[in-house]
Amino acid sequence: MTKISDVAEKTGYSITTISRAINDHPYVSDKTKKKIFDAMKELDYYPNNVAQQLRGKGTKLIGVIISFVTNPFFTYLVDAIEKAPYQVGYQIVILQTLEEPEREKKFIEMLKKRQLDGLIMTSLDDDSPEVLKLIEAGKIVVCNRYLGEQNIPLIHVDEKKATYEATYYLLSKGHRKIGYVTGNRGSMLTVDPRYEGYVQALKEFGIELNSDCVFPRRLTISDGKSTLTDVLALGEERPDALLVISDEVASGILSQCHLLNIKVPETLAIIGFDDQPIAEALYPGLTTVRQPIKEMGEYVAALIIANIEHREQPERPELNTKLIIRGTA
Repeated sequence: MTKISDVAEKTGYSITTISRAINDHPYVSDKTKKKIFDAMKELDYYPNNVAQQLRGKGTKLIGVIISFVTNPFFTYLVDAIEKAPYQVGYQIVILQTLEEPEREKKFIEMLKKRQLDGLIMTSLDDDSPEVLKLIEAGKIVVCNRYLGEQNIPLIHVDEKKATYEATYYLLSKGHRKIGYVTGNRGSMLTVDPRYEGYVQALKEFGIELNSDCVFPRRLTISDGKSTLTDVLALGEERPDALLVISDEVASGILSQCHLLNIKVPETLAIIGFDDQPIAEALYPGLTTVRQPIKEMGEYVAALIIANIEHREQPERPELNTKLIIRGTA
């Protein structure tokens, strides 16, 4: 393995001069830097990142915490986040929690140990005072979801409004038994603004909430298929429409409807959430709530870079949802 001493031997400069060149010290001329960098390239020598961190140079790494890398929503969000940092010399590191709190804590420890320059969290479970201080300092930026009670800056859409409008649409079409399908645990529903929007719309139409029609912890296409089985098991009390907080899960429900010859939307109407590309490709096309994923990702990336480099924060865009009407509702 090439060492800095090898670069010193090849160029004739001292290790101190080479170190200064690597750290862009003003005492080293451009001509000297060029000679050193050419030698480093020829010898395939790369400076020690840890040593650079100790000198205050940072890692040029930004962590992005997501729950499941297989969830298409996070795929598109990370894609939107990654582009701007790369253009200014940062690399994105994807950190998957699998919804395990211990994983989230370990990733936050990476930031505290200066193994990352900044951290973007697409959801937040750990709202300890220590984490709140990191958020306040701009080291952590939270986007998409937080179901806690702390007053933290959160980059997200008006989730309550989004689900209220979707539920209201189903009610206006004559549906009165509307099920709610979510990836959240049942215990989290009381602080979930999406659930609040659903309940508010039902109340406005004088409809009592049926807890049997709420299906928590549904995350995948397979979960969608099993959800339809659970719906049918309710017999005469089964929903005539479903608000599904994931296009992926909704696609599983729709595919199972085709298998069982259940007509959509005549027998069962379905509305998804996110407006992923699969929504338009399904038959019939999935009616869904469109999230501004690209705009959200670009803004959160610009914000974390501004925080890291102590620059003026970018202007926050309007992040509005829109109900996209297709064939399932």
